[in-house]
Amino acid sequence: MAGDERLIDDIYSVVADPARWPGLLTTVSDRLGVLGGMAAYVNLRRGESMMEIGRLSPVFAKVFEDRHLANPWTKAMERVVPNRRVVMMSSLVPFSSVSRTSFHDDVLAPGAIVDGMSVMLPSLAIDGGFGGLHFSIQRRREKWAAESAQRLDALAPHLCRALEASIKLAPLMDGTRQLERILNLMPSAALLIDGRQRVRFANAAAEQLFVRRDGLSLDRDRRLQAGSPFPVEVAAFSQALSDALDVASGGDSRIGEPVRITRLSGNGSLLVVPVPLPPPAFELWKLADSARALVLILDPNARHKNTVRALQSAFGLTAAEARVASLIASGLNGPQTAKVLGVTPATVKTHLARSFEKTGTNSQVGLARLLSAMPPLD
Repeated sequence: MAGDERLIDDIYSVVADPARWPGLLTTVSDRLGVLGGMAAYVNLRRGESMMEIGRLSPVFAKVFEDRHLANPWTKAMERVVPNRRVVMMSSLVPFSSVSRTSFHDDVLAPGAIVDGMSVMLPSLAIDGGFGGLHFSIQRRREKWAAESAQRLDALAPHLCRALEASIKLAPLMDGTRQLERILNLMPSAALLIDGRQRVRFANAAAEQLFVRRDGLSLDRDRRLQAGSPFPVEVAAFSQALSDALDVASGGDSRIGEPVRITRLSGNGSLLVVPVPLPPPAFELWKLADSARALVLILDPNARHKNTVRALQSAFGLTAAEARVASLIASGLNGPQTAKVLGVTPATVKTHLARSFEKTGTNSQVGLARLLSAMPPLD
């Protein structure tokens, strides 16, 4: 049918723009004659989920994720062998038993949902979880469920390919590679971590820091660890990473102050600044272990002394201007730089403006690029 041909074109076009998945799921739901649909991943063992929804209520989707992740339907789907074929929920669990649960009362009943169709993808059977596509059927459309399933069966191969392609393209489309190139220009240690606090990328300065194992190191799973002799610093470090990742996921945490890590060697303390990255354009990109936070690691007491001297010598910066320029180039923002140096943000702004003028740069990246090209003074 011409309509299906146009819909198939829409399905594959969404690969180039994953932000359009909610609209596509709505369009497919209309073609199937159902309430709405979702592309989702669920891991009951970890209590994790991620989803993109089309026309389904975001309010009840949040209730599902917060209170009813382990419900009769997901427990049944967890046992299904994923094969890209349509599975009816009513064939797995009698609706009479589902209707007696709080999952029904809180999630299904408000939308008059009595059945659903799922297509499970083998490629989403990750870490003990499962995922794929699901479409909700309302009571008024229940007698046409078989016809809806037949239509979905014809579209399923295309939807599955598009969903898998959308996830695989995440490293090319979420901006991580561009960010890695910028981090490589920074003279100070900088790295990217995923949602499980594993390091996905570290610039050369960070890798050298890990080799020395003086203040920060990596465990076997490349998770960042603090080596401070003070438990309060270790706890603050862990909390700062967790807060940044929560903000990156849309949570309510607040970003705190930079965390100081005392080094066992007696060298100057490290200053760790976790920065949440924008949420992914497509929720299931989280399955690709994409970067969720930027972590800047600075040594304010010792790391920048040579850089400060080099800036003074090469461009005629004052000591104060050079200190500000060095810290800004390392990734700190104005208020953070002010806190490190013990001056006001207005003073930092003035010194930075003069540094830009004297060095011929006009941005933080420009300063970082300039400093990376300068040989340090001995």
